[in-house]
Amino acid sequence: MIITIDGPAGSGKSTLSVALAKELGFFCLNSGYLYRGIAYALKTFYAYDDAMLYKPNLEDVRACFESGQLHYDYDKGLSHVFWGNDEITQFLKKAEVSKAAAIVAQNNEVRKIIAAYERCLIKDKDVVVEGRACGSVQFPHAELKLYITASPEARAKRERSEQMRRGNMLSEEDALRNILARDTVDIDRLHDPLIVPQGAIIVDTSFLSQEETLQEVLHILHTNVRSLER
Repeated sequence: MIITIDGPAGSGKSTLSVALAKELGFFCLNSGYLYRGIAYALKTFYAYDDAMLYKPNLEDVRACFESGQLHYDYDKGLSHVFWGNDEITQFLKKAEVSKAAAIVAQNNEVRKIIAAYERCLIKDKDVVVEGRACGSVQFPHAELKLYITASPEARAKRERSEQMRRGNMLSEEDALRNILARDTVDIDRLHDPLIVPQGAIIVDTSFLSQEETLQEVLHILHTNVRSLER
C-alpha cells in the first residue's frame, strides 16, 4: 500500500509521515531528503556552485544514484541518507543545503531522475511517502492521498521553534516571511507545483497537536480501507 502526504512547508507532514509509518510498520520515504542529498552531493563532491545547480549535468545526477554512492534508507523511525558508507543526513538540514535543494528541484529532468529512484526504492513495499508532489506526480495511483496544511502563522511558529531547537535564532516576522516565500516558490514552480492532488483528503493541522493529527489520519485511513474493501 502507498500512502502519500503532500503539503506546504511547516504543515507537519514530515513529523506525521514518520509517526504514521511507525504506527503501521511501513517504510517511510522523505522525498525532500533526496533533493537535499543530490544538492549536497553536487556541491560537495562535484564542486558545483549555486549557479551551476540551475543547469546541472544530468550525467552527474544519474551517476550519484546509479553508482550507489547516494542512497536512502529508513530504519526504526529514522530516515538516513548516505554517500558511500558515510551518513550525510546531519548536513541536509543546513540553510545552504535547503537553498541548493530548492534550486535543483526546479529542474524537471532532475525531478524525473529522482522520481525513478524513488519508485525503484519502494517497489514491493508498504510505504508512506512525504513531499510536495508525491500524490500528484510521483505516485498518482496511491491508495490513499493526504494533503496536510495549516495557516501560515501556525507553520511559521513551528518553523521558528525548529530553527531555535537547532540553535538558529529567528524572529516571528522572519519565520513568517520565510514560510510565505517558500509557499510562493512551491506554488509558482514551473514543474510539479504544489497542488492538492486529485482525490486527496485535506487535513488542517493549525490547531491540532502531533498526536491529534496522527489519530485523525488513522481514522481516515481505517475508513478509507473499509471503503476499498467493499
